[in-house]
Amino acid sequence: MKKYLFVLVIFISSMLIGCATDQAFVKSVDGYTKTILPEYRAYVKGDPNLSDDSKRIRLQSADKFQQLVDEAKEK
Repeated sequence: MKKYLFVLVIFISSMLIGCATDQAFVKSVDGYTKTILPEYRAYVKGDPNLSDDSKRIRLQSADKFQQLVDEAKEK
């Protein structure tokens, strides 16, 4: 489950770069970020099996993904 969410975030991020002008797609991804990313962040912060560096990297990835979505919504 952990790896699945991480891969999904990276995949959708890369899709956003190519589809930033498709507002229907951006809107659907925005719904994803509002639903999944808060849960993912909470999971990462609370997982005792992740190192501090791993947590930092995963949280930065989630933040970057959110930033990409927010920027695409503005276009």
